[in-house]
Amino acid sequence: MNISERKSQIASQIERSFQLLEQLDEVYRRDLHEKCVSDDARILTHEVIEKCSNILDQAMSFLFDERIKPKLSVLPQRGGYYPAAADEQGYKSTLGQWKASDLDRVAPEIDAKLRSLQPFVDPRNAIYKKIKDIATKKHTGLLPQTKLENKTVRAQQTGGGPMVQWNPAAVRFGPGVRIAGVPVNPQTQLPEPNQNVDVTITVWVRFLLEDSGEDAFALCRDAVDATKAAVNTLLMDLT
Repeated sequence: MNISERKSQIASQIERSFQLLEQLDEVYRRDLHEKCVSDDARILTHEVIEKCSNILDQAMSFLFDERIKPKLSVLPQRGGYYPAAADEQGYKSTLGQWKASDLDRVAPEIDAKLRSLQPFVDPRNAIYKKIKDIATKKHTGLLPQTKLENKTVRAQQTGGGPMVQWNPAAVRFGPGVRIAGVPVNPQTQLPEPNQNVDVTITVWVRFLLEDSGEDAFALCRDAVDATKAAVNTLLMDLT
């Protein structure tokens, strides 16, 4: 496969990552509305990050073949991974997989590019380490972030009595329905304002990564954007 074909292949993978991101947005919106965390949401979240990780590895392999391998006296038995290191030692260790731990001497111009994308060089590059860390896990857990909207301030009939709970998205009340003795407004699907009844509505706002508590969609979006930027940085000069 020549340079043009390999670049085209990676570009197609980047395009696919953006398509996955669009699908993820649709699934998140659906699940937030339905107040559930579906298997689709979990699988797609991990698939987006895994796709980014694979693209970075492909770009590194391409760069190695074209710009690093010809300058090495000893070649690796197999390829390695894209370096996304927290420190200098980690950076050189990953390059060691490619028999290029002395890349700053062998190919300083390539080393400069790779270093510019390292988390230990610029905190804004932390996204690359997150991509790699998440991609190594078998699955990605999601938690809903919720907020409470209080209407009329309490939550059951004055003096006690049973708590009534329902999902406005799943249940529709018609005219004449009463809850705790108070009429339900068919338009709002809430009890009419009354000093004897308090209503609390739980709204699902977004999904968070189970391990870190980060906004899941924002991280996936940043991962896709950062992956495209890294590929452009590493491969733009290859012709």
